Amino acid sequence: MNLYEKLAEELENQIRNGAYQIGDKLPSVRSLHQQTGLSISTVLQSMYVLEAKGLIEAQPKRGYFITYHSPKNQPRPGIYQPTEKAGRRDMEDFIQKVYGQISAEPGLVNFAIGVPSAKMLPVARLKKIVRETMLDTSDALVSYEPIVGNLKLRRQIAKRTSLWEHGVSPDDLITTSGCMNSLATALMALTKKGDSIITETPVYFGTLQLARSLGLKVIEMPTHSEHGMDLEEIKKMLKQQQIAAIIVVSNFSNPLGYSMSSQSKRTLVRICTNHQVPLIEEDLYGDVYFGSERPLSCKSFDKEGMVLWCSSVSKTLAPGYRVGWISPGKYKDKIIKTKLYHNVSSPSLTHEVVAHFLDKGRYDKHLRQLRITLQHNLHKYLQLIQEYFPIHTKVTFPKGGFQLWVELDPRIDTTLLYEAALRMGIKYAPGRMFTLRDQYKNCLRLSFGLDWDENTANALTKLGLLFQHQLVHY
Repeated sequence: MNLYEKLAEELENQIRNGAYQIGDKLPSVRSLHQQTGLSISTVLQSMYVLEAKGLIEAQPKRGYFITYHSPKNQPRPGIYQPTEKAGRRDMEDFIQKVYGQISAEPGLVNFAIGVPSAKMLPVARLKKIVRETMLDTSDALVSYEPIVGNLKLRRQIAKRTSLWEHGVSPDDLITTSGCMNSLATALMALTKKGDSIITETPVYFGTLQLARSLGLKVIEMPTHSEHGMDLEEIKKMLKQQQIAAIIVVSNFSNPLGYSMSSQSKRTLVRICTNHQVPLIEEDLYGDVYFGSERPLSCKSFDKEGMVLWCSSVSKTLAPGYRVGWISPGKYKDKIIKTKLYHNVSSPSLTHEVVAHFLDKGRYDKHLRQLRITLQHNLHKYLQLIQEYFPIHTKVTFPKGGFQLWVELDPRIDTTLLYEAALRMGIKYAPGRMFTLRDQYKNCLRLSFGLDWDENTANALTKLGLLFQHQLVHY
């Protein structure tokens, strides 16, 4: 870590811990220079980092002032217990209504979208690499890739796990068409119709719909909004009945945004190993962390190959390229057979382009800026939610990713209010979509991966006022 990054981190911790309040003035650049012994230019670089994160702002001839408003007084959700009552069967139609139009719609502020804004992605650089790759005179890009996928890409992915307790090698990896394709391949390889699987609750609706399409029974486990699934409940369930697989989004889950502790990940892997139940780990948000280092994956604690580690660059680099991978451990042969039957081969061009991008070291530089931008957005969202949403609104405070989970007054039904919001030019993801049970009607998921501008701020304000107005009528 550079000197300016260390100073920025120290000041950030002070700001977050309440040493400074919104509107307070930071010590001057000259004072920090004298206190720390760092050069003026190094101190200024630290200020630029804090400013980019939305923690401070520069006021001409006055200095730097705190703009971060601590969410400590904002109530947080607790543990979510799955209810016994089954949910409505028409939620698939509702999901289609929300996500049927994926492309940008003019004038619409779409808080439901599950990827960062294109302006946050290195589009120009990727286009250049595509052009360079297309000029390749060999015929490799029009041929089928090996069933395990592009070797350059697998090498680059393996390099990124080199510091793990149990890193993966290129031979441990199989490329896929995005993380969802990895999950689908894993479930098709490991389960059969009628089998039971375990997930968190609430859980990404795509996982639920995929499981239902395969005829699987989904058992939603009690889940803490900050710590993840209740591991003791998982152990009880594994003793009670046969479970074909456990699915977990270990880092900055969708939709709650929690990240499991390293100890919890280690414990979960041990549980799965003891019961010989495969753990399908989706780790597609792990690179979007707001702390000093990337959180480990469950796979990094896997000694016996029980973890099928699934990830992609869809949430960080190029959603439309459909570049993903899976490290299937002891289930490699099953995954290869399933991929052969259903996909034959991964796309050559986009996988080659991403491999080239990773090889040049541009990915980490891009990620640093992406994390700063998203963290800035998170602070802005939390401030407006605290100011304009109904009193006693509970909201998560993720330490990475770009999803916020909001819990409103129990009298508010976010599914019923969806059409009213849509007429205002606003989309969001109602909480009811993230379960097969009859619950979370008063919840919603918001993406803070949008560009932060006046339209976004106004839309979030209007949404809060819409929910407040609903309460007035009760």
